[in-house]
Amino acid sequence: MIVNAMERIMKDLLDEYQNRLQLTCTCDECLDDILALTLNKTEPRYVTKEEKIMFVKAEFVDKQEMTSLLVKLAECAKIVSDRPLCQNQQKGNDSNHLSNL
Repeated sequence: MIVNAMERIMKDLLDEYQNRLQLTCTCDECLDDILALTLNKTEPRYVTKEEKIMFVKAEFVDKQEMTSLLVKLAECAKIVSDRPLCQNQQKGNDSNHLSNL
């Protein structure tokens, strides 16, 4: 089993900070778009077992490193919120934020 630890870490951050990101839509599709966009801008960190994710996560205890991840998450959340592709918000919006991936 190969796991990208950053996927779990960014998912946890999105869950934790979702209410503070002022998202226009919080449907699963928009949240997945935010996560995908953020992960594409984040260096992957692969581990061979889920239990090893905590070792990678421990590296982000440093405030500077965590701030860097939060900035990426906030930037991507704004991109998706400004141009959501989901059925809930897409009415009248022909833009495509996934072209930024």
